[in-house]
Amino acid sequence: MPQAVAERYARALAEAVGPKADYASVAEELEAFAEVFRESADLREVFDSPAVRPEQKLGVLNAILSRLGTDRTTANFFRVLLAHYRINLVEGIRAEFQALVDDWLGVVRVKIQSAAPLAENEKTALSERFSNLTGKKVKMEYGEDASLVAGVVAEIKSTIYDGSVRGALDQIKEHIRA
Repeated sequence: MPQAVAERYARALAEAVGPKADYASVAEELEAFAEVFRESADLREVFDSPAVRPEQKLGVLNAILSRLGTDRTTANFFRVLLAHYRINLVEGIRAEFQALVDDWLGVVRVKIQSAAPLAENEKTALSERFSNLTGKKVKMEYGEDASLVAGVVAEIKSTIYDGSVRGALDQIKEHIRA
């Protein structure tokens, strides 16, 4: 249910900023606030606590938004979240908003895990390969996982492309059991 609620709020924000909006800027503002929210247990506690009066919570929120330089429309959106006790969904809303924007702009995010850091030419080759595979612009996100031994694992939404040695060994093991 929280994901469905987050999706509704993300769509509402997209509609509020309008069709000619700078969606990338709004996504950056969502990310900036989500990062502050993620990193501060005290902040989460203030927003969750019934002992803190709503006007105090609003003051804290306004101070954060001012410091972040948040646009008026996005700031009003955060105020609505606070008023409806949904500020704790900010990470889910951020992710859903980014997914909407990516979809509208024809972008797909590819998460790559490799056993060791990839060279720039390898990153370029992977980017081109996944762009051709999906027919969309790709935004690559790289990480490392030493348990892969060698090779890469790519994730696009819920689809996983396993080109790792660990994956190949797992397939061999399954084949032997069969």
